Amino acid sequence: MVQNRSSPYFFIRSSMVACLIFVIPIFFISTLHAETIDSAYEIAIAKAVSKIESNDFEGAIEILQDILKTKPEDERATLYLGIALSRSGDREAEGVLKKALLLNPNNPRTNLELGIYYFNRGLHGEAADYFDNTIQLAPSSDFAEKAVEYLKLVKPEYVAKRWALNFSVGGQYDSNVVLDSDANPLPEGITRKSDWRAVFYLKGLYKFISKAKFEGLASYSFYQSFHTSLSDFNVTSNQFDVVLAYHVSPNLSIKGEYMFEHILVGGDPYSYAHYISPILVISEGGGFATELRYTYRDGHYRDSDLFVDNWVRTGFNNLFRITQTVPIADTATLRVGYAYDADKTEASYWDYRGNKGLAELKLTLPCRIYIDLYGEYYVRDYRGIYPGTSTERYDWISTGTFSATKILSERFSVTLGQLYTNNKSSIDLFDYDRAITSLFVNVRF
Repeated sequence: MVQNRSSPYFFIRSSMVACLIFVIPIFFISTLHAETIDSAYEIAIAKAVSKIESNDFEGAIEILQDILKTKPEDERATLYLGIALSRSGDREAEGVLKKALLLNPNNPRTNLELGIYYFNRGLHGEAADYFDNTIQLAPSSDFAEKAVEYLKLVKPEYVAKRWALNFSVGGQYDSNVVLDSDANPLPEGITRKSDWRAVFYLKGLYKFISKAKFEGLASYSFYQSFHTSLSDFNVTSNQFDVVLAYHVSPNLSIKGEYMFEHILVGGDPYSYAHYISPILVISEGGGFATELRYTYRDGHYRDSDLFVDNWVRTGFNNLFRITQTVPIADTATLRVGYAYDADKTEASYWDYRGNKGLAELKLTLPCRIYIDLYGEYYVRDYRGIYPGTSTERYDWISTGTFSATKILSERFSVTLGQLYTNNKSSIDLFDYDRAITSLFVNVRF
């Protein structure tokens, strides 16, 4: 069949072909150029590390300073320069290591090296703080084991910390205050759907197993919202989580997770669910990692004045997900993934099969600012005809989130966030838009 040249589909297809003709060669040329640059950089870093290991600190410093002339904000070169200066006894190491920490405060190696620097200078109080940070950031790593050894020298009575406590307090403006709006029509009688709410979130964690190859964590999370006007939609959530991990090798970990979640809406029982997840994590090196996850969810829903016939959504869900983490710069990490899930409920018109694509970009900026950008596109194909309609239901759900966190001190931070969701459905009843603006103060212990 001959394609109509005036058709918009012909125009789109022609435009895509033209773009590919020009873009593909440019892509390969730029890729080859980038690989050449990266290869020279990696060779230089490897030489510097080798010289540090052989105690040729002056040689390492010279190589690393040359790298930083062209890449002044490079975290790895800055860190290794700080290590070389520290090993040589140069007091400039403090400023260089702190610059590396500013570039990435969550790097356990940088915290460890600052601890060692202060320990060698006899400043044991400062050293202990950085050793504690190292253990908290990477509890099962070689860096943490070394930090523990130093802490035992600083504090003979030291016992490794096995717990953590975090809580957040803040406010949100929600343009569409309705729970589970991706699956439920709006409750009848609600005319004002936008509202402000105060939010309190608490999470406690305890590590009950901490071995070289085995790790066990238990956590409890509590969430509570208080709406200004729509108090019937105040949400109370309790969540209990247990994770067991076996680190087969530095590049392979096997995990198992169980989670229980219980939700109240307006003080009335809304739902509870059990989750079971086996997880495989493969670390390819250089910051690349692949995660394979299967999750079985057994969910139970309860009726209320606002959510009538909610019980028919009771059932189970099977989810398969694969994600790939890709470091794209010293201060940027990309995560992309695909998920497939199938829901089976008491009523066939709530059964669906879903396909989801997702992408997340994490950025580390100067002044201890962290940016997180996330987006997903989710298509649900429902298996039954919804009561009162004669149309098969399909939902196309687009979601995007943005958050920026500013670290104020070791314990305090502030987070500004924005979420937007658009649900386009083949049944108008399920169409909706939702935007949530958030501001939180976070505290950790």
